[in-house]
Amino acid sequence: MSRKPRRRSTPATKPTSPPSPPEPPKPPEDPDRHRLLTILGVLALLIAHYGMSARSLLGENPTVDEVAHLPAGVTYWQTGTFKLYHHNPPLFKLVAALPVVLSHPEMEGLYQLRSWRSKSPSQATFSQFFVATNAERYFELFDLARLMMPIFTVIGGVVVFAWSARLYGQLAGLLSLALWTFSPNILAHARLVTSDACSTALGAAATYVFWRYLHRPTWRSAIASGAMLGLAQLSKFSMLLLYAIWPFLWAAHAIMVERTKESGWRPLLSRGIGHGLAVVAISILTIDAGYFFEGVGRPLGSFEFGSQTLTVAVPPGVARPHSENELLEATWQFRVNRFRGSWLDRLPAPLPEHYLLGFDEQKIEAEGIPDRYFRAAELRKSRPPAEVAAYVDEQRQLPQTTDERTQGYTVYLDGELRNTGWRSYYVRAMLYKVPEGTLLLFALSIAVLIVIRKTPAGWFDELALLTIPAVILFSMTFLTDINLGLRYVLGVFPYLFVAIGKVVPWSLELREPWRRLSGGIVGGLLILTLSASIGIAPSYLAYFNWASGGPDREPVRLIDSNLDWGQDLVGLQRWCRANIPNQPIGLAYFGQFTPSIFALRGEPFPWFLAPARRGTVVSMSASPNANLIGPAPRLQPGYYAISATMLHGLRWRQYDPAPLERAPAAVQPLWSFENHAVDYFRLFRPIARIGHSIYVYRLGEQDAALGNAELDKPPPGREGLR
Repeated sequence: MSRKPRRRSTPATKPTSPPSPPEPPKPPEDPDRHRLLTILGVLALLIAHYGMSARSLLGENPTVDEVAHLPAGVTYWQTGTFKLYHHNPPLFKLVAALPVVLSHPEMEGLYQLRSWRSKSPSQATFSQFFVATNAERYFELFDLARLMMPIFTVIGGVVVFAWSARLYGQLAGLLSLALWTFSPNILAHARLVTSDACSTALGAAATYVFWRYLHRPTWRSAIASGAMLGLAQLSKFSMLLLYAIWPFLWAAHAIMVERTKESGWRPLLSRGIGHGLAVVAISILTIDAGYFFEGVGRPLGSFEFGSQTLTVAVPPGVARPHSENELLEATWQFRVNRFRGSWLDRLPAPLPEHYLLGFDEQKIEAEGIPDRYFRAAELRKSRPPAEVAAYVDEQRQLPQTTDERTQGYTVYLDGELRNTGWRSYYVRAMLYKVPEGTLLLFALSIAVLIVIRKTPAGWFDELALLTIPAVILFSMTFLTDINLGLRYVLGVFPYLFVAIGKVVPWSLELREPWRRLSGGIVGGLLILTLSASIGIAPSYLAYFNWASGGPDREPVRLIDSNLDWGQDLVGLQRWCRANIPNQPIGLAYFGQFTPSIFALRGEPFPWFLAPARRGTVVSMSASPNANLIGPAPRLQPGYYAISATMLHGLRWRQYDPAPLERAPAAVQPLWSFENHAVDYFRLFRPIARIGHSIYVYRLGEQDAALGNAELDKPPPGREGLR
């Protein structure tokens, strides 16, 4: 029987799946819709920024510097002269004062003051009489002025968005604008009648216009650059740095970008020189117009200068004029205009008179004044003229050495008070006062800058963003000894916010899941920054990040305009009215106007000067006044309020609590509380903090006894401070 052949088994074939239909094409993006959403996003952020600034300013009173700035601005409009407080250029004062002038403040009596009629009027005296004369609506007038100031930071926000969007795309522009909008440091100064936020915004706007010029150099863009440069100069004297930085950026652009073109160097230099001269000329014309052309063309040799930059040493035996201004009196006897007697003596000054005089005063403070200059000024008040002249002649013959002791600002950092600054001050201030989310975003942007390949043109754009922050930090760290606040380097922020924008295109170009992860990190860090501003609102001036210990850390990291600039006296008055009505409170206030203003406004606020350590109270009165009360001699049980700046040892002038009808001169500061005068209050625990800047204490019998024992002790570290 034959065997049947075995049939081979064939593998089973899988059923074939029908081909997947092709993905439908993505609908094309609607550019008009995208543009509309971007515009709405920009408007929403700018409105939020203005609203947060306005909400904050309406709850706080004028800070130390504002008190003198606003009345000076009013005089500029009403008299056409800029002689009062020409310490700063006038643009921000003119803008702030405009609605106040239209509200017709009481000024007639102020123009009759002897101080006003002086060639160098005292801004302190004038501002104090402005307080007393307009007390009934003083805070309301300041509200009008302050509501004008965020206009500058709104302009700055537009610049930050436009620059970032042009470099990295519109989403990047929105990220940069959000950082600007919610930066607690920008918000802190956006609403103040001071130069810091104004110069930050206008300096960035001017440099952005110049950056646009470099990419497309035309006469129109050169003229626009000159006008913007002039406006920046009208905001703050530190903007003079732009006259050095812009030529550097032009040269860098020529080397990194223009050299690749075939046009050659000769036409490039010819065009650059022509446009550069136009930029400088138009900027000077803008400055002159900002000062209403007052004093333009005055011979250079006719000025009395005091700064080392604009003077030379006075030879022995040369008679010099005197000034009622303490700063000028101290320097004029030893320094004389370096242009006088030179070939530049009769050269007409192309800049306004008070621009040059204000710059000179700023340089005097930045350079520091030798102690012997002030000793000569003090001798003039008490010694015969011949004796003073002999002392001055003797001192003129001594060479000035680099280690000569100078009088400058008393400064504070991390619990230490001294008369010389720290090289690390501004870096540490930024590490303390910039939100952690922003710091980490900037660190990420630096990492992205390192790893991403760029063209020479791209590297130039990054150089343009980082040059000004580097120059500002270097100048404030190594060329001055002024360690007063983060506001002196506020100008670095717009460039850093723009530079952070580069993390957006970097994140979008990553593959999944890295794209989603990086986007989450960027979004999380932005939310961290937003939460920092919301958490401190409306007390933005007192912001410190969590890593530094926050605003209530003990001891505080920084004082003065970093934390307590006198902004919370109205908050203290409200607290007293709600918690201790009709009870007097002992006060040591770091501010620029008398707390008696509330009595003039018909608002209850009984107060007295808190007692100070032995030997730390100095009378500032020219003559004794029996009507003055002075500080309390000893601590008594009760309530006390101490400004954080004075709590941590800084000297400050104080007002007398005598009723103003008894002692009208008390509108001016009549007592000087020297260093460490009231720092013994750190022995006690506050029961409340008003805006993080004024500490309220309730002392019992034992507390008062402990404090009185401290009053009899000499101030700590007195030998290291003037």
